[in-house]
Amino acid sequence: MLRKVIFLLSVSTVSLWGCSDTKPNLEAMPLEQAAMQAQTPSPEVSYLTRDPGPGRLTPEILNSDVSLSGTSLRGAKISPKGDFVTVLQGRTNDAKQQDLWAYDLESGEGRLLVSSTDILGAPEELSLEEKNRRERRREYSRGIVSYDWAGDDLLLFPLGGDIYLYDLKTKEARQITATKGFETDPKVFGSGQYVGYIRENNLFVKDLDSGLERQLSDGATELIRNGIASFVVQEELDRYTGYWPSGDAKKIAYTQTDDANVKTRTRAEYTSGGIINVEQRYPFAGTPNATVKLGIVGIKGGATKWADIGQDKDIYLSRVFWSQDSKTLFAGILSRDQKSHKLLKIDPATGDSEILFEETHPAWMNVEVSYKGLKDGSILWSSERNDKWQLFRISTHGETSGEFTPITPPDILMTRLNCVNQDSGAVYFTGWKDSPLERHIFKTDLDGGETLRLSQSSGIHSANFNTDCERYIGTFNSTSTPPQSRAFKNDGSPLAWLNENKLDGSHPYAPFMEADIQPEFGVLKASDGTDLHYQIFKPLDLKVGEKRPSVTIVYGGPHGQRVYNRWRLGLSQMLAHHGFVVFQIDNRGTGNRGKAFEAPLYRNMGRPEVEDQEIGAAWLKSQAFIDPDKMGVYGWSYGGYMSLMMLGQTNDYAAGVVGAPVTEWQLYDTAYTERYLGDPNPGSPNYTTGSYEQSNVWPYLDGITEPFLLIHGMSDDNVVFRNSTKLMDEMHKLGAQNMQLMTYPSEKHGFRRTHNKVHRSRLILEFFLTELE
Repeated sequence: MLRKVIFLLSVSTVSLWGCSDTKPNLEAMPLEQAAMQAQTPSPEVSYLTRDPGPGRLTPEILNSDVSLSGTSLRGAKISPKGDFVTVLQGRTNDAKQQDLWAYDLESGEGRLLVSSTDILGAPEELSLEEKNRRERRREYSRGIVSYDWAGDDLLLFPLGGDIYLYDLKTKEARQITATKGFETDPKVFGSGQYVGYIRENNLFVKDLDSGLERQLSDGATELIRNGIASFVVQEELDRYTGYWPSGDAKKIAYTQTDDANVKTRTRAEYTSGGIINVEQRYPFAGTPNATVKLGIVGIKGGATKWADIGQDKDIYLSRVFWSQDSKTLFAGILSRDQKSHKLLKIDPATGDSEILFEETHPAWMNVEVSYKGLKDGSILWSSERNDKWQLFRISTHGETSGEFTPITPPDILMTRLNCVNQDSGAVYFTGWKDSPLERHIFKTDLDGGETLRLSQSSGIHSANFNTDCERYIGTFNSTSTPPQSRAFKNDGSPLAWLNENKLDGSHPYAPFMEADIQPEFGVLKASDGTDLHYQIFKPLDLKVGEKRPSVTIVYGGPHGQRVYNRWRLGLSQMLAHHGFVVFQIDNRGTGNRGKAFEAPLYRNMGRPEVEDQEIGAAWLKSQAFIDPDKMGVYGWSYGGYMSLMMLGQTNDYAAGVVGAPVTEWQLYDTAYTERYLGDPNPGSPNYTTGSYEQSNVWPYLDGITEPFLLIHGMSDDNVVFRNSTKLMDEMHKLGAQNMQLMTYPSEKHGFRRTHNKVHRSRLILEFFLTELE
């Protein structure tokens, strides 16, 4: 309260003196009054504003249902005949509500195929499993969120818990399933003849020609689930499915997970309508995981053949895929300590297996992002064995079985395998060579020959190819170009625009273009000489001689690169429009720089990241336009954890906003936490003394003397709300009066409600306006 009173008085004083055209006439005052006025220091000039004026971003504008970035196309797929492309497209007045569209590849003309709201006629109701699945995938859209081709003229998509087919010839959609259960994870296979899906924890297949449905798994209970990836595998290993049809459509491999050993916790979800007590099985670090079995069953049903995936049951089933001839099933087995990753060759007829190869690392193994079976029996596999992600060809038979042959060069970090034409030998992939701030499309061949860059403009490129790699849908964005989509030939030459999204007078961002702030990029050096990339946003009205308050936005955690040459309309621009300088730096431990760049986090979270952020803070303080006494920090999730650690370990910041932070790593899940910190249980071979104690926030709370705002969603099932309640309790024990709190009923880790997102952004802005004034 005292701080607010002082703030209001200072604003009042500035409004009386700072905005006056004349100074007080001391000669006309009584002597004592004149002396008092002369000794009164001039108030500090404020460069911050609560009303940035027209053409500037505000919390309300930033979080509106209308996307300022313009139309965006998702899930682009070239039709089997190659004459048009289908996409998921948000609406002009509601970017989150997606419909199914088609665009002609020659003319670029688009047409609506399926309106998501017309089919249901009512708001979509999602099952708990589907809600959780979308939360794991960070899927925040509504309506049609996925689809697939089912032959040349049929498109299949899930909506409202059922599955539909759209017929391009009749231009009508028909319902394929109509059950009380909720069908999830649909997949089309067998040249469009079959669709697989999960219902009530069992695997089903439907023949689209005959209409016959078969249940292929059994034994499902609330704890035993067939064809569904476990929570931790979805959240931390990016495997979102639990079944895989073979290429010849004769067999399906599927998982059976058992959550019986996973610790049950009661999580209270606070909503405006009351409190819901949720019994959730959550694998806290150091506690048992779900166990998993891998089975193979025929497309017509029958007994499941369970594969031999090893005697050790305490493992992660990381990846599963078929050989091109469907005679071999491959399964990735990641050890519990994540230092070993094996690829098994499995005979689907007997379930017998053998180890094709094993990769190890003294710190941890990241799970590969690209893999594919080839017609000669070999496989493509991405690996960090040479530090950066590379694509390798691996023989699976004979004397050379298990040998790695590089396909992509070691100086290009590959982020995604896009397409392989086995007849021509052409391989297309995405990655970066010259700068980690960009992503480009490259072409090489299966013999590891010359590599060519196909994309030209500086920024972020991605590509979706058709099946024979002759054409692709390229997407592009940069700091000055909102997301665009265009068709290309496989040599990179452009075809029709699908979504030029041109920044002209009709674009949603047009009213804000005059005040657009382009970030400046630069490089600093870590203590070991490693390059640390940063970006800085400066207010447009910044003048020579001014010293501005600043906000550092931090994430800082694994796989968390934030400094890109990409389009962004977020908190950075909004804060800069209100007068702040905004700074961001990618410390060691973040992603897409190679394994050596990540490794400092091993058994050591919360210290090397802070050390690098201090280097950024020192550079920021040295700039003539920065007020070193008015620097703030903001972060969410791992960034919230980093905000606490930066406030507690340094004296660089005057205030901070802490969003959904991990405060005690024993409260986070097994796969993520143990990868970096090991097992918290003494006596475990994967235990390291002090790794958890030194990485938790508790030893550093005494150092947090600055005011900070704590924010958390009260239904968060990822970074559970208990992290924040423990922080509140510890701060109370210290007698601290510098913590403010805002909680949000019904919100999980990623906010979904527009009014809450507006409120959160406004709250963050007001906090920094008050504390850094």
